[in-house]
Amino acid sequence: MRQQLFLLFLFLFLFLPHATFCATAGAGGGRCDRRCGGSFVAPYPFGFSGDCPILLGCNATTSTPHLPRSTAAAPYPVVSFNSTSSTFLVSLALSCNRTVREASASLRGARYDVSSRTTLFLRGGCRAPSPSNCSVVLPATFTSVNLSTPQCGSGVANWTCVASAQPAAGSDEAARGQGQFLNWTAVNESRCEDALTATVYWGEQLGEGVPSLELAVAELGWWLDGACANATGGGGARCAQNATCHDVVTPSGAPGHRCACLVDGMSGDGFAAGEGCHFDAERPKKKTLLVVAGVMAAVAAAGGALVLCWVQCRRCRAGRSGSERLAVMRLLSEAATSSGVPVYSYGEVARATNSFSHTHRLGTGAYGTVYVGKLPGSAPALVAIKRLRCRYHHEDDDAAAAALLLNEIKLISSVSHPNLVRLLGCCLDRGEQILVYEYVPNGTLSQHLLDGGRRRLPWRARLGVAAETAAAIAYLHGVRPPIFHRDVKSSNILLDAALRPKLADFGLSRAADRLGEASRSHVSTAPQGTPGYLDPEYHQNFHLSDKSDVYSFGVVLLELITAMKVVDFDRPPAEINLASLALDRIAKGRVAEIVDPAILDGGEEWVMESVRHVSELAFRCLAFHKDARPAMSEVAAELRQIRDAAPADSDSDDPGAPRLRRPTLDVDVQVDVSLDGPDTVGEKAVVSPVSVQEVWVSDQSSPSTNGSMPRFVA
Repeated sequence: MRQQLFLLFLFLFLFLPHATFCATAGAGGGRCDRRCGGSFVAPYPFGFSGDCPILLGCNATTSTPHLPRSTAAAPYPVVSFNSTSSTFLVSLALSCNRTVREASASLRGARYDVSSRTTLFLRGGCRAPSPSNCSVVLPATFTSVNLSTPQCGSGVANWTCVASAQPAAGSDEAARGQGQFLNWTAVNESRCEDALTATVYWGEQLGEGVPSLELAVAELGWWLDGACANATGGGGARCAQNATCHDVVTPSGAPGHRCACLVDGMSGDGFAAGEGCHFDAERPKKKTLLVVAGVMAAVAAAGGALVLCWVQCRRCRAGRSGSERLAVMRLLSEAATSSGVPVYSYGEVARATNSFSHTHRLGTGAYGTVYVGKLPGSAPALVAIKRLRCRYHHEDDDAAAAALLLNEIKLISSVSHPNLVRLLGCCLDRGEQILVYEYVPNGTLSQHLLDGGRRRLPWRARLGVAAETAAAIAYLHGVRPPIFHRDVKSSNILLDAALRPKLADFGLSRAADRLGEASRSHVSTAPQGTPGYLDPEYHQNFHLSDKSDVYSFGVVLLELITAMKVVDFDRPPAEINLASLALDRIAKGRVAEIVDPAILDGGEEWVMESVRHVSELAFRCLAFHKDARPAMSEVAAELRQIRDAAPADSDSDDPGAPRLRRPTLDVDVQVDVSLDGPDTVGEKAVVSPVSVQEVWVSDQSSPSTNGSMPRFVA
């Protein structure tokens, strides 16, 4: 205890004074804290403490500044700052639920307001619903794509836009600082209810005769209180040396001012309390020496403290009791008895995978690496072993990591459905987090749809995959507490020998994300998922729901219909995303243009009719607003009806008819990984992949498709 107090005292005495000096010197604003997170420093006069002239909010996790009234449901992140024009950009994504009152309260502050270069787009109950009063010429696609979407109204007659006239450059009005902010009186007189989005018109800045227009952002101008006559001169000068002051007429009519460097080639913000004005090559040497000395002292103090902490930790680790290891063992015993999931030792798992050899590796994904193996006493001959990436790397955290992961293991093991991959065991030994899944022999749905060397699935088989996968997701949503998959995609849908789907990784993303977290909140700091499958509303407001899985499953339905890549940069820009391409064709009644020709080879009329029904269901699943999407139980019931309406397979009545054989991968190198001896090469054969996810390419070793798939001999 004495040693710990000594270390704390040493740290406070040596490190903090220098750190405070460096922060003050770097911020240049007294007690104004201008740092957000670990990497972002706001320009003066912005900051994140009560002593800063203009206060902003800070998302420390992402080092992103935002307006003070930002929330997860209504974010206003700051995009960029422009010290030359004394403005900053704020993201204002299209929203049908943002009221004019809420936009006004959020975008206007004590010392900032929306600039006159910004055009607001309004909707609902407008007195003059016509865009003719706008001075900005919009591209045609802006009206047809963004403002006339079904969720935001039925046409352009329902919206209007408000823009303010800017004073001409060099005019008396510009010299007096007038006309620099949006006329909110015009906004209020429109009597519109909702503020959809905004755009900023920069004029001809991209080249001769080419105007510049930025969508979904608002430009905000700022000022400091008082006129220039009271802002310069004397020892309390607000503007620095070599800086000039500009008057600003604020939206309320009160005087304001801004500072700017007078001499071309100088850098800085022009404020005495900020960075001032300076040439980059001629910074004051005294200040530089003080900063360097402070940094060196801080580094030396921190280094000494770290060395002492390391010595202390070594002593504690060498002399600690086995209480924490006993706690881990108790948790393991609890898991084995209460959830019925077998617990394996690290040695057993290592032997099953030949010490996690690359010859047994199937691939690496976002949450870990998958190996194929054979465990002693396991009912299936082969199992898929997923070694999760651990967030804990010290033995001190074994108990906490085990407790959090065991909660998820209990959750996953408590569900049972024929179309879910079964969890067969786990290993939490030596700080590892390892899950053992059932062996699914026929690869992923993505491989069957996109691999040109495989036999394409007929439409009848695709209907079965869609209906049974939807039933599995609906089952997960129906349990209590509900389980949200968060990463529904074709590479997480496995096919068994009879081409029946098995949904993999349900609950696993949640388990990996909760390591080190103490709550089960469905609001995350950033959207997580696979590009092309990600719910756009979740991407906008970060709120996860069961309808996020519905959107992702809608994309899977499009894959089944088209056999196209979800994201393909070889397609035209507007069609890179499969959802955008398919929604356009479905809405125009041109589904036949995107249907996979392989499912139409038989010429059966019912196939195209069935495809149309599935495409209409996919269209509803892909609605932007989650409330407009059907529940997963409705999707499963409708797919079951579409499947049952298909005519009976004539081949199924003929016992001698050939059955659909499962596709195979040509892999001719096999390894005996029995528990009784070293690896030996067996006879050549053709086997299917063993996977709980799509085969990945690892950045640490050769891909699993290099002919090293092991052959297991009993």
